[in-house]
Amino acid sequence: MNNINQIPTSRIEAFSDGIIAIIITVMVFDLKLQEIPTDKTVWSELIKLTPKFISYAISFLMLSIMWVNHHQLFHQIKHTDRKLLWYSIHLLFWMSAVPFGTNFIGVNPLLWQASFFYGFIFFMSALSFTTLRNYVIKNNLLHDSINKQSHIKIRNKNRVALCIYLLASFVSIVSVYISFVLFFIVPAMYFIPEKITHSNINTL
Repeated sequence: MNNINQIPTSRIEAFSDGIIAIIITVMVFDLKLQEIPTDKTVWSELIKLTPKFISYAISFLMLSIMWVNHHQLFHQIKHTDRKLLWYSIHLLFWMSAVPFGTNFIGVNPLLWQASFFYGFIFFMSALSFTTLRNYVIKNNLLHDSINKQSHIKIRNKNRVALCIYLLASFVSIVSVYISFVLFFIVPAMYFIPEKITHSNINTL
C-alpha cells in the first residue's frame, strides 16, 4: 500500500508547466517600441529595442533550460512529498522574478545595479533548483533504474552555474560588460543537456 505522504508527480508538473508558461509569456509584453514609428524612424526605433531583446532572449533560453530540466527530473522521480512540493514552489518563486530582472536590465543595460539584480535572481533560481535536486538525491526519490551518479554530475554542474551567476552579480560593480559575458556562459553550458544513465537492473 502506498504511503499517505507519497504524492504523484503529475499535479506538480502540470502546475509548474502552467506557471513557467505564464512567466515566459509575461516577458514578451515588455518588448514595446518607445514611440509609434514612421517610415523614417522604424529602424532606429527597432534598434533601441536591442538591449531588451537580448535580455529577453537570454532569459527565455534560461527559463526553457530550467523547464526542460524540471520536466526531466520529475519524470525520473517515483513520487513527491510535501517538502519537495515546497522546494518546487520555492524554485517557481524565483523564476517568476525573472521578468522583473529582464525588464530592469533591458531598460538599463549599463546600470550595474540592473546586472546585479539580474544575476542575483538567476543565482537564486539556480540555487533553488540545486537544492531541489539535492533533496531528491538524498531522499532516494528517483526510480531505482536511474543512475544517481548522473544526477550528482548535473548537481555539480549546477554549482558551477551558481558561482558564475554570483560572480556576474558582483563583477557588474566593476564592469557590466564582463557580467554580460558571464551571463552568456551559463546557457552555453546547458545548451547540450546531460545524459541520464540507467542502472543495470533486471525488470520482469
